[in-house]
Amino acid sequence: MAEEQTAPADPAVPIPPAPAEPEGAGHEPVLLKGEIEIYPSARMAHLDQGPIKAYAAKSKTRERSFAYVCERNLVPQIYSSSMFYGLSNPALVRLQAAGVVYWKPLNQERYVFVYEDKLGKPIANPTTIHGMGLKNDLVINTVVRNIVPVLKDMRDADFVHGNVRLGNLFDGGGTGLDKVMLGECLSAPCGYLQPTIYETIERSACNPLGRGPATYEDDMYAFGITLAVLLRDSDPMAGFSDDEIIAEKIEQGSYAAVTGKERFTGSLLECLRGLLNDDWRQRWTIDDLVTWMEGRRVHAKQSANVKLKASRPLEFMQEKYLRPQLLALEMPNHPKEVAKLVEGHDLEQWLSRSLQDKPIEERAEKAINEAAEGGTTGFYQDRLACYLALALAPPLPIMFRGLKFLPLAFGQMMVDACVARRDLNPFVDIIQNQMIMFWIGTQESGSADSNEIVMKFDTCRAYLRQGIVGYGIERCIYFLSPECQCLSEKLKDYYVRTTEDLLRAYEDMAAKGNQPREFFDRHIISFLSIRDRQVIDPYIPDLNAEEKHRQVLATLRVLSSIQKRSKMPPMPHVTGWLIDSLEPLIERFHDRDARTRLRAQLQKMRDKGDLEKLSVLFDSPQIFQDDFNAFRMALKNYSTLRAEHSRLSEDLESDKSFGEGTGRQVATMVSGVLAALIVVLYMVYKFSSGSVGSIGF
Repeated sequence: MAEEQTAPADPAVPIPPAPAEPEGAGHEPVLLKGEIEIYPSARMAHLDQGPIKAYAAKSKTRERSFAYVCERNLVPQIYSSSMFYGLSNPALVRLQAAGVVYWKPLNQERYVFVYEDKLGKPIANPTTIHGMGLKNDLVINTVVRNIVPVLKDMRDADFVHGNVRLGNLFDGGGTGLDKVMLGECLSAPCGYLQPTIYETIERSACNPLGRGPATYEDDMYAFGITLAVLLRDSDPMAGFSDDEIIAEKIEQGSYAAVTGKERFTGSLLECLRGLLNDDWRQRWTIDDLVTWMEGRRVHAKQSANVKLKASRPLEFMQEKYLRPQLLALEMPNHPKEVAKLVEGHDLEQWLSRSLQDKPIEERAEKAINEAAEGGTTGFYQDRLACYLALALAPPLPIMFRGLKFLPLAFGQMMVDACVARRDLNPFVDIIQNQMIMFWIGTQESGSADSNEIVMKFDTCRAYLRQGIVGYGIERCIYFLSPECQCLSEKLKDYYVRTTEDLLRAYEDMAAKGNQPREFFDRHIISFLSIRDRQVIDPYIPDLNAEEKHRQVLATLRVLSSIQKRSKMPPMPHVTGWLIDSLEPLIERFHDRDARTRLRAQLQKMRDKGDLEKLSVLFDSPQIFQDDFNAFRMALKNYSTLRAEHSRLSEDLESDKSFGEGTGRQVATMVSGVLAALIVVLYMVYKFSSGSVGSIGF
């Protein structure tokens, strides 16, 4: 549905006053980096971006600010924030800071963006759906004059906004449009917040999360739609569903669909037609727009994109289709009927007799053959519908089992499904059946992203072939969505983006007594392996081992290496948690005295928080080798004694006189020793009684 429109001076959206100093627990601010205060009780609803809510804030300089609190299932554009921060234009909201805060209303960590609060009110009221009907000169002298330099600055900085729309334009605190400003774009994935009308045909056919990174051409298209909505008197697509808006654009072209019966004349007509060209190669660039603003004529561009139309319709699901694009959009919704269409050769006849486009016929034949390669059981019908849709309209997204996306958005789609605990098997099917490769094969050659996409999804297929911990679909998520936080259920209340974040989260869990039984799961190991493989990859075989002592020792070494490499402060609670889990490792020692000494030594280290020193106790293989050697020597001695015992027992059993000779010899020796002892004792007795002198004196 077309977006909200109203007069720019509409006072329906009030701006709340600057937040007072906090009074009471309900107004306690949340601190970002210890210096920026965010007020959970001071909502600024007029600045909300869909599900992303805005809250009043104060920066370190005490100037008014506001913060967007991101949602867990929507990966914010963190990597792009540095480029956005470097943009300096009075018509663009200024980013002040970004980072993770403990969001008290939810008792969770969330990522936030803090902006300077100079946007003012939205220039459109969300409750109004009619055109704004503004004068040409007003729009050119305000919106165009202010926003075009912003678009040029972003192009020069190699930055794409992806959230250009009427609902993201603000009056800048002015009474009209003289100070119009463009809002932010970082708090949600690119294109997610855009209503269908602001996206090109290809991107609007995707799920909102499936649009992926936008291009400069997409920003120019969205700006063209924004201008058309500002200028038109009414909405020709009022009440249309998203699917109906897409179909109208395909049938009429974007310009005609958006402007309807409106009649624009002169240079403004040229501008709108140039910006709303459905062929991105022929669409106006920012340079063309600047040239037009300077009063110079922009050379006309002839589009090579011819919209095909069949001579006779094909009936599908009680509807008649003349355009292959419209048929392609409907096919994935009814895979069983698509299979009937193929089996009855109705599609083949329509393509050859009515559409008569050889490239489409060849792609359709290839689609049918490749869909059958995976067998005609399972999800064959879904694959067939997906492949045929791409064959009929290559620019469209991949559409499979309810998923509609462009390849670069695949990771974000998996993140959302994982957070919502939806079935991930459709994503596995897409990777294993190489549907992305089929999509690439239908596109125009020379795409800059094609090689990157091929390599990424080949890597993901390799990950899926390994079922051990650290691989599988979890590893694919973090590989394809590098900005995503760790999605482990153990960390649901934390926003872990780095190895250091993980150790801090463990320390907080242990301090609160909420630590899980195990440190790691499939998500955490995959996350660590993608973000910092040197920390964990050497220990993945041990973490996958069945022996508990190997898992425990690997866990200790991973955590100690994180603390050591990052030079983190002492972690006493993690240390205590680790010591409690080391019993399988201690029991590995054979010497009971050694086990006792080791337990005592560990207890002394419990409050020190030094994981490296804890790890050193077990790092030397010599410790285990010495214990094993001593144990082996004891075993050897024990075996020798047992063997001697057995031999003696056998001799006693086999020879009844065994030992008698030896016994006599022993008895003689004992008798002699006893006799000598008696003589000595007698002499000592006589000497002590004073009778020694009577002997020979």
